[in-house]
Amino acid sequence: MKLVILSSVLVVTLSYPARQAGEGHMVMRRQADNQQKEGQTDQFYLFGQVLGSFVTLIGTAAEEGGHFVENQIRAGEPILQTVGNISDTLGGSDFVQSVAGSAGSVARNGPQLVSSQLNLAQDTTQMLSSMSCLFVCPHYTAGEQRRACQQDHCKN
Repeated sequence: MKLVILSSVLVVTLSYPARQAGEGHMVMRRQADNQQKEGQTDQFYLFGQVLGSFVTLIGTAAEEGGHFVENQIRAGEPILQTVGNISDTLGGSDFVQSVAGSAGSVARNGPQLVSSQLNLAQDTTQMLSSMSCLFVCPHYTAGEQRRACQQDHCKN
């Protein structure tokens, strides 16, 4: 059985005439022949085609990106108008006007506020110094040690 199948395959194979290279692929061969005739197989020509395609791709991407940005701006205009209207409404309200006025008064009175806070801090340090004089120095015996303590802690 194997011999019959093998011999039939051999007969079919030998009955068809052998093709020459490229005989069944004339379209591809013609394209290759045309490129060779025109001198287009040069490496620089192929590099130029690749570079040209890349530049075309970048140009298309930039054009479509421009359309996208234009559409986004057009879609965002109503939102910007609404936000502007809300800002105008809030800016004209009595509450915002009163807050803005009080912020101005805080800015005008700010230096006085800082100066009073500095005076308070200075008075607090003097009070702590006096308290240390009251609590620490009496524990020293009379004489040089107490006078040294009073000079260090009792500035008045």
